[in-house]
Amino acid sequence: MGANGYGQVISWYICTVAAIPFVCLRMFARFRKFGKLAIDDYLILLALGCLVGDLAIQQHMWNLGLGDMSQVTPENFKSIMQMIVPGSILYVSSLWAIKFALVIFYKRLSAAGSRLSMIYNVALGGLAAMFLVIFFHILFQCYPYDKRWSTDPDYQCDPKAAQINYWITIFFNIGSDVVIMALPIAMVSRLQMKIKQKIGVASMFALGLFVIIASIIRAYYSHKNETMLTCTVSMVESAIALIIACLPALRSMIIGGTTRGDPSSYGRHYEISLTGRRRTGNFGNVSAIGSANPHASSAGRTSRSHPNGSEDSLVSEEEAIELDGRGVGIKVETTIQTLYGDLDRHSKAESSKSVV
Repeated sequence: MGANGYGQVISWYICTVAAIPFVCLRMFARFRKFGKLAIDDYLILLALGCLVGDLAIQQHMWNLGLGDMSQVTPENFKSIMQMIVPGSILYVSSLWAIKFALVIFYKRLSAAGSRLSMIYNVALGGLAAMFLVIFFHILFQCYPYDKRWSTDPDYQCDPKAAQINYWITIFFNIGSDVVIMALPIAMVSRLQMKIKQKIGVASMFALGLFVIIASIIRAYYSHKNETMLTCTVSMVESAIALIIACLPALRSMIIGGTTRGDPSSYGRHYEISLTGRRRTGNFGNVSAIGSANPHASSAGRTSRSHPNGSEDSLVSEEEAIELDGRGVGIKVETTIQTLYGDLDRHSKAESSKSVV
């Protein structure tokens, strides 16, 4: 019994260990550039913690005989079934923490108050609703819990409840993955940039296809009640999702770019906006040091400052993009500090903004 599924158990550890360096590098990149973590970073750490916890539960179940359920004693069967609820919650929590982290990251790329930002707000609300539905259905689809290991035919879980949970999880999981992957790819496809750069950025998000494929495979084995294979694919799915979620931050670390350790620092950053009307860029005039044009103008909405600068993870300064005819583009904000009068006096500052 101990040798059954041994290779799959090894794959559980490989998946977990493979994800850890990517998470560590992501945190290192954020601390190195900005000196602190953002909410999406903490969600990634939460997802990794859930993955490790799920690994511990699956290892415990395998020690009890999960590899060959036909040889499991009644006592061990009860212990295995007791792990189903916490294991399922950790699996779903890990995936949804990653989904939330990705959408929050995408939202920070969008211009404040833009239609794209509103779309991501709706996506966050949808993810929250989906998670709550799945979470509470896992908790109460078979209650009291002793029905799960009962041998009494009249005191067991309703098979229909298990089917409902299966389809809810599959539909919400795969459906949300498709939306989360499609939104940034559609956003990038509308930008005016070199084809090579566009393909490179879009392909990073397209890696979400591997997560979708893993979800479909897991659904197949779960439907066939192949518990060991379902556990294995679950680990693969979570690990791939974690790695993909860390890639934008690692891309920023590799390609470099403007480092901004404080939200109030001067510099240039990029925001992606999506509006319902055609916009054209108005270029404000920036004067020489010592004076400023009070009539400098900006097009569209005033861009905001992002504390962790995660917008640098999508494009670098060398990949500046112009607005196209559909109102999609990257907003470039340049702030010039101008000092007036004697340095011993209180200085004043004005700024001018331009949109490229």
